Amino acid sequence: MQNGRSSREQISYSYRFGTAEFDEARFELRVAGLPVDVEPRALEVLAYLLRHAGEVVTKEELLREVWAGRVTVDKVLPNAIAKLRRALGEANAEQLVTQSRIGYRLDGTVSRSVQGLRQASRLELAAGQPVPTRETFLLRELLGSTQGSEVWLAEQPRTGTRRVYKFALDDERLSALKREATLARVLREGAQEEEAGHFVELTDWNFASPPFFLEYTYGGGNLLEWAQAHLAQTGRQARIALFVQIADAVAAAHRIGVLHKDLKPANVLVACEGDEWRVRLTDFGSGRLLDPDQLRQLGITRAGMTVTQDLADPSSGTPLYIAPELFDGQLPTTRSDIYALGIMLYQMLAGSLSRPMASGWEQDIGDAVLCEDIRLATEGDPRRRLSGAEELAQRLRRHEARGQEALQARAEAELARIEHDALKRSRARRPYLIALLLALLGGTVVAAWLAHSALASRNEAQRELARANALNRFLNEDLIGRSNPLVVAKGQDASLKDILLGARERVADRFANEPLTGASIHTSLTMLLNMVELLPEAETEARRALALYEQASGPDSLDTARARALLARLLTRTGGIEESLAHIERLERQVERNPEEPWLRYLAASARGIYHMNRGEYAAAVPHYRIAIPLLRAVEPDNVTVRDSMRIDLVNGLTQVGELEAAREEGFALQAEIAARDDDNGLVAAFAQAAVARTWTLEGDLARAEAGLNEASRTIAALLGPGHSRHLMVVSDLYAIAMRRHDWPAALGHARQVHEGFHARLGDAHIITQLTRINWGQALYESGDAAAAANLLRRAWEHLSAQLDPANPQRQMAAFWLAAAELDLGNARVAADLLAPLEAAALEGVAADGLWAHRLDILRGLLAAREGAPDATQRLDAAIAGMARGGSAEGSRLVRVARQARGAP
Repeated sequence: MQNGRSSREQISYSYRFGTAEFDEARFELRVAGLPVDVEPRALEVLAYLLRHAGEVVTKEELLREVWAGRVTVDKVLPNAIAKLRRALGEANAEQLVTQSRIGYRLDGTVSRSVQGLRQASRLELAAGQPVPTRETFLLRELLGSTQGSEVWLAEQPRTGTRRVYKFALDDERLSALKREATLARVLREGAQEEEAGHFVELTDWNFASPPFFLEYTYGGGNLLEWAQAHLAQTGRQARIALFVQIADAVAAAHRIGVLHKDLKPANVLVACEGDEWRVRLTDFGSGRLLDPDQLRQLGITRAGMTVTQDLADPSSGTPLYIAPELFDGQLPTTRSDIYALGIMLYQMLAGSLSRPMASGWEQDIGDAVLCEDIRLATEGDPRRRLSGAEELAQRLRRHEARGQEALQARAEAELARIEHDALKRSRARRPYLIALLLALLGGTVVAAWLAHSALASRNEAQRELARANALNRFLNEDLIGRSNPLVVAKGQDASLKDILLGARERVADRFANEPLTGASIHTSLTMLLNMVELLPEAETEARRALALYEQASGPDSLDTARARALLARLLTRTGGIEESLAHIERLERQVERNPEEPWLRYLAASARGIYHMNRGEYAAAVPHYRIAIPLLRAVEPDNVTVRDSMRIDLVNGLTQVGELEAAREEGFALQAEIAARDDDNGLVAAFAQAAVARTWTLEGDLARAEAGLNEASRTIAALLGPGHSRHLMVVSDLYAIAMRRHDWPAALGHARQVHEGFHARLGDAHIITQLTRINWGQALYESGDAAAAANLLRRAWEHLSAQLDPANPQRQMAAFWLAAAELDLGNARVAADLLAPLEAAALEGVAADGLWAHRLDILRGLLAAREGAPDATQRLDAAIAGMARGGSAEGSRLVRVARQARGAP
């Protein structure tokens, strides 16, 4: 005992600064008394700064103490600071000062009070002790330890049953345990019967009191220990067989949807079962879900996974096994795990699990077939790397057969060489006869070849001539000729629309004998019609192109895939969401069959990104854009038009999910690239300028945002017209600024213009039409016309409810503002039903300003007040205070209604 306390306990504090409070014991941040959801790593930064309040803490110190020496990407610390500042709110964040080029300092008055006792920095567990809260098991051996956590082997003396316990000291490490437990459940629930044995089974856990722990079945010693005792005595084929088990386990995890992210020998367990070695994977603590929505599909709660970005953290891993692209800040993929597998395969075959790959590594292997496998698994460019662990396993299973095939090929080549040498010697003995025979034979062959070539060339030339003539006639007669005002009979009023619509009907006749050329023309017309927003006509042309490509090139050709992707993207604009999804899923199945084809991967990723974007599912769209954009740059570097469009979508998506710094960085980079090209008419630059301006709106710099939007608006309206969808999007951004300024007449005018414009272009049922209807309804509510607002919002909510699931952010947004209007009209029961399924996190996905929890609390507090609930007043006061801290109290009708309910002015 020290000062009356156990050596395993120490005092925990609660820190207060400004309106913020951080509780060490609970590892919880509250602002103005309300809990704030913050990424654990950002909270660890805050905890360290609080312990050193008033001092400058260097960046190196924070990286060392918080990230514990793990490899990190360049911006991991600034990103954590930015998230922390957003969580603290503007006033509190002023105390978090950046010391230029050095680090950070928490300034101002910081008070602390004792909260109680918590585990000290060391667990101080010892062999022979009972496992805390599992007294029937005794600790036997410390298997590993890191700061604040230890891994122990324990045994039940009576039965000999062994378990492995991963202990964590306090709440700082608890979230990591919960996260690992969640991934373990995903692996268990998602594994097929024959795959279950690939992973160590999680049998129990303790998240209630420290020391927290996970309990696993014993899967054997790790691969490093096995190698010390057995690797030297194990033959090459046996090593390969053991490694195939590792690859099978990784393939199973990837199929289930889990990346390991820290594959290394220490995380591979080997146990002797009967006469065979059995391999299992362990320690998915750094793992990542490929599809976070899988938790909902499996019915698993998001324990430890409240922050989506944390799932995609690329900073974890062991340097020797980290794929090169991760050091450049790219997100981990299945191919990142393949790289680690390739390193481990090299090490096992080379006979040392500590040996790094270096120049001349092939000499350690001495087998051309295995060298090819290792080289393909460890390619520096992930696009050229093996696509999956299953492919690597299959190659290794066929190692002997492939070796025999290579040996046979070499034998046949040697036999051919011997025969060739014999023929040369024979020729030397009989030069004249052979020369004569060869001359005769050669003459015959050449003559036949020349005749065949002449015929083939003539036929191809005739086809090319016919194609050229057809194209020439189409251009001269159907396009250029039809632009003559006398031909189209519209005088000087003939437009591009008239010309395109007139030309499209003559494609089938012009290219009846050239289906591929006709398909290409239909594709070009699709893009032109889409650009001038003749969407039904563009959809018709896209369908014609797809049908022709399927007929002429086959359903799985690359041309067909391009046409399918174009139609899928167009259908998201015309409202054919279900058909669009069917085409995208077909593209994704093509990718599964041919994962090495970059064009297919680009087409599937871009179509999926646009699908999510046009459904308002921005968080889901962003990862697909991040895949598609670099792929397009690789497969078609000169296609700047499509790439620019996707980059603008990416800026908008990042803005919608609150990643404003990343959005601006992408937007500024695009603007610089456009300026360097010096061939832009100003239109794309205006699109990019408008996209960047949205970020300033969300940060509250309304003057800067409005200036950028007005400049972009003038360019877009001049070049495309004021009714074009691109211009309507800018007007929608000006609506957002008017709403923030509480300028209701301007907001109503903008909202009505945008809604009527999209309604005319897309029809009443389209999702975008409903989103503009929500905006108009919100403006009507805020301006005091609840009845008119309810009429508009009810139509939007009904349409979206028929098209989208209840968790969709856009559907929830419609429900929120409809509930507000219904409550204003006295329809409390209707409002309560609408509010019941709403979640602040989903609403933040539409407009991330950190205030949706407060807005929901206002409506729920108003309902509670009507029912006479005792906590209604406290709830409303807290919500009003939260809105005030966010700068959205003054002028907000929600706040005015809440204050009136409180009897306040």
